[in-house]
Amino acid sequence: MNLNKITEISKFYLGPAKEQLTKKNVRSRGSYLNSLKNKKVVPNTFLLESYHAVSLTGNVYALFTQLIEEKQLKSAKFYWVTTSLDNEMIKKIKTKYSKYANIHFVKYESKQYFELLATCEFLINDTSFMPYFNKREEQTYVNTWHGTPLKTLGLDIKNAQLSDHKNIQRNFLHTDYMLMPNQFTADKLIKGHDLDGILNSKVFVTGNSRVDLTLTTDKEEIIELLDLPRDKKLVLYAPTWKKTLQDTTELDLLNLMNEVEKIQLALGEKYKVLLKTHYFIYDYFVEHGFENKVVPNWVDTNELLACIDKLITDYSSIFFDFLPTKRPVYFYIPDKDIYKEERGFYLDLNGLPGALCTTIEELCQHLMIEDTIYNSSYSANYNNYLSEFCSYDDGQSRKRAVDIFLHDNISDKKQLNYLSDKKKLVFYCGGFYNNGITMSAINISKNIDYDKYEVIFMDTDKMRAEKSNNIRKVDPRVHFIYKFGAVNRDYAATVRQNLLYRQGMDSDLFNKEKTREHLNYEFKRVTGKLPIDVLIDFGGYNKMFTALFAMANVPKKAIFLHNVMLEEYNKIIGNKYKHKWNLKVIFSLYHNFDKIVSVSKSANEQNQKDLQHYVPGYKEKMIFVNNTIDGDSILKSIHIDDPLNRGKDIYSSEDNVARKVFYENTDLASGIITLKGFMRPNKNHVNFVNVARLSPEKNHLVLIDAFAKLVKENSNCHLYILGNGPLKNDIKRKISESGLNKHVHMLGHMENPSMFVDICDCFILPSQYEGQGLVLLEAMIIGKPVIGTDVPGIQSVLENSRGTLVENTVQGIYQGMTDYLNGKVVKYDFDYKLYNEDALNSFYVNVCGDAVK
Repeated sequence: MNLNKITEISKFYLGPAKEQLTKKNVRSRGSYLNSLKNKKVVPNTFLLESYHAVSLTGNVYALFTQLIEEKQLKSAKFYWVTTSLDNEMIKKIKTKYSKYANIHFVKYESKQYFELLATCEFLINDTSFMPYFNKREEQTYVNTWHGTPLKTLGLDIKNAQLSDHKNIQRNFLHTDYMLMPNQFTADKLIKGHDLDGILNSKVFVTGNSRVDLTLTTDKEEIIELLDLPRDKKLVLYAPTWKKTLQDTTELDLLNLMNEVEKIQLALGEKYKVLLKTHYFIYDYFVEHGFENKVVPNWVDTNELLACIDKLITDYSSIFFDFLPTKRPVYFYIPDKDIYKEERGFYLDLNGLPGALCTTIEELCQHLMIEDTIYNSSYSANYNNYLSEFCSYDDGQSRKRAVDIFLHDNISDKKQLNYLSDKKKLVFYCGGFYNNGITMSAINISKNIDYDKYEVIFMDTDKMRAEKSNNIRKVDPRVHFIYKFGAVNRDYAATVRQNLLYRQGMDSDLFNKEKTREHLNYEFKRVTGKLPIDVLIDFGGYNKMFTALFAMANVPKKAIFLHNVMLEEYNKIIGNKYKHKWNLKVIFSLYHNFDKIVSVSKSANEQNQKDLQHYVPGYKEKMIFVNNTIDGDSILKSIHIDDPLNRGKDIYSSEDNVARKVFYENTDLASGIITLKGFMRPNKNHVNFVNVARLSPEKNHLVLIDAFAKLVKENSNCHLYILGNGPLKNDIKRKISESGLNKHVHMLGHMENPSMFVDICDCFILPSQYEGQGLVLLEAMIIGKPVIGTDVPGIQSVLENSRGTLVENTVQGIYQGMTDYLNGKVVKYDFDYKLYNEDALNSFYVNVCGDAVK
């Protein structure tokens, strides 16, 4: 063994060890994983985490006050998680419950925390656990959300990125119980996080447990605790915070305190105005010496509300908590129009249960109105809000909640169901690049029967313009979930995973069962309790997703082969193998799938020949299912004179030539419109068109040689090439060297190629091999004569005289184009609806395991 090999092997094994030693996060997640695998869940243990452990308040605290008094929990242990063991609330809890020896406080993300997160029987949270969290079957995860939303959540937020909601969504997928203040909150929260139909959690409307504290706390107790004046009425100003911590300045704090001073001045000596800031920026007040200007962060807001006479807020859910007191609420929202535009509201602000003020002067004027008169003015709105949002806030919410998740007493409780009885299909679609796999995924999303199936697409959370654009083309009924965050792994798991990704499942260097176990933990971290019936690796090129799906404990699993895979394995671009190292691993995992699905009959025949030794029982397992096609959209999209730029041309200042618009985008914020256009092919020419990625297997260089031969005899012919890819410069050079710059036109990637194909004469696809050659079907839908090489993938599409099959040579391709000129290649009347019906039935039967009616 040479020195280079020894060095390579040393780095391979020492790298993960160094990572464990030097990176605390990796080490902590490894420790958490070991606890998940090796330590038992301890009965009657409770992990309590509120607002990411920044506070010990809210719904979690309220539930704790009920649980600690339960007779059956006298021997239970309660572990409060906190970012600071100096939190004053710890002292209060210890004092109030001094007779209890079963209450403990744990530093957030300490070694003890990770062990407790893995071993406590009950996990109670009012927001979310971090991405490393992975609930065990023996654990019960209770999420008691922190309030009724006025402002939008999740995907409902205007301008939200597609995956911004990912960790809240992932947490909900792990929950056993979701305790909601009202049905409105449940609907907005679950639908806004794309979980309606797939949430396998018991959802109950219990009211807000924390409101019990507002209704039952002794006012004198809070006044004494915070040394508040007894001879004054108390006003609480509790605005939300819209900036990030990094963007917050000292001036922002001074402005807030200045507003408090103006309110205090307007109300006079009979009142005391208190400022309650968001927990997010409280420390910033302390750092700047303004600690005495704000209510301490550790104080439970709902206990504080028990002694508040007037509440001033904006979008905060605090006002919903205050409504059951039936005391006056004031809304100070100076930026309501901006906020409505940038984020959005669920409710009409004009119907709020109090005055809506946009200036501090207007607020002060309303504050000075006598309470009975003020309340009378807004009584209708107030009562409407109480009825719709607070009907369960009756002082019994804690008891209802504990009855549900501890005692399983649900007979008289309001339960909501967000899990449909449809089959759940989870797809990985290949990353949503501009390619045929993406178009096939989009097409199936638009054709599948949503009365029978819940369709879930899984992908990474990393977004780029190309990916986001393609995801937005997917049918809106498809759910998206995301794999994100680092994998929980210790040294041994890291080495096994790296060996798998390097050598494939055939390697003898690692334990297969432990690798399967490790990947199952990761799969469960991503999917939680999502009840999956069929798992489909629709991409087929990503070894990480293929391994994740291959090892998952799911009843049915399929992987799609969108090409002749051995040819893809051997494909070289720029003197490098494009897919070899990924496909080496992926081939070794095929035997873990129930079906290996090629997308055409002829591609399947070739894949069976090439790959049968990877698939025991290959004749039954290796099948084909034709891709579906969105024929309606294709026919609609060819009408270039209708929607874009109102059918008008645009002109270039370079050549003053008219161009038809094929792309239009408007930035509403700036008002800038981006238009893209192409010059129409000359109707007096014979115009051939090709739509394909500029990649070796698409055979463009041979096409150009054949076209050069055609142009010598027929100078009236032109060829248009639509697409991008790694061979772009090679193809350009070939065109130039062949003297075809005036006859061959490269238009790049076009968002809507059908529009251009429609105004050409003949479609040609000269590939060396294909999975199916979907673009041929699209051209036939448009009504174009088609020519394709006689190779796997294309053979199935053009059989039965649907088009013209030609030999995969320069002469064969040239002859096909010549035949078109001589009237021997004619269009085929393609019934795409019948084709789709057959393709979908094949998918339902062979992939989903369903019978066709």
